[in-house]
Amino acid sequence: MNYLIVIEYCGANYNGWQVQNKSSKNHECFEEGNKTVENELLKAIRIITKSDVKLSVSGRTDAGVHALNQVANFRLPFYYDLNMLKISLNGVLPRDICVKNIETVHDSFHATYDTISKTYLYKINSGLRSPLLSGMSWFIKEDLNIGLINKSASIFLGRNNFFNFAKREKGKKITNYYKIISDIKICAVDYGFDIFVEGEGFLRHMVRRIVGAIVTCGAGKIGVNSIKEMLDGKNSASGFPCAPPYGLFLYSVKYKHKVYETLPT
Repeated sequence: MNYLIVIEYCGANYNGWQVQNKSSKNHECFEEGNKTVENELLKAIRIITKSDVKLSVSGRTDAGVHALNQVANFRLPFYYDLNMLKISLNGVLPRDICVKNIETVHDSFHATYDTISKTYLYKINSGLRSPLLSGMSWFIKEDLNIGLINKSASIFLGRNNFFNFAKREKGKKITNYYKIISDIKICAVDYGFDIFVEGEGFLRHMVRRIVGAIVTCGAGKIGVNSIKEMLDGKNSASGFPCAPPYGLFLYSVKYKHKVYETLPT
């Protein structure tokens, strides 16, 4: 039986999604400083179902990054009442992780490979600092020009080379830096801006570097042409910061059969 779960979590206390030591038997690597969201879910599933499972996930979030609708799937050799499974898992999970929904899907479904697109939300707190958004947004002291923000955001639409917007990691070779950004929406809110970035796939730190460029341009510190040069691979010196992880949320995941998102109330 193939189970799909939708998870919401605050990433502040976790070293990202992924289990850090895959060679450790039964994924027992829960020591302090190495705590991950995947670890906690595997542990909870084991407690409730008495089974060790493998989780496939729509996308791995980095340390400090949050999720409103992370999607994962796992298999059990038996049927478990869905509502009871959700209640039971939430009863043993930490308070900063919640299973929002569980459903059964076709046996061929794979949360990673079947993803059509993902949308990330980045929260910008500008002008007046909000204590309630501390740890959930990037506070920018400068006034941001909405015209420049929208103009710089539009540059990223379509298929581009994001070599200068990706984190290079030792031992990991990336052969293709071209990605498609299908939509970027800038929404003015009472605390600043919400930036929604939708794409078929993302490189590590790519969304945070896109947001860093948009905000820096909106503050008048770099021009739009500088961003164009970065995308053309002509300028390897960024001139803008990588936005901090705590303002980033995995907002929605799109599959052929459904879009998993937070609907407005």
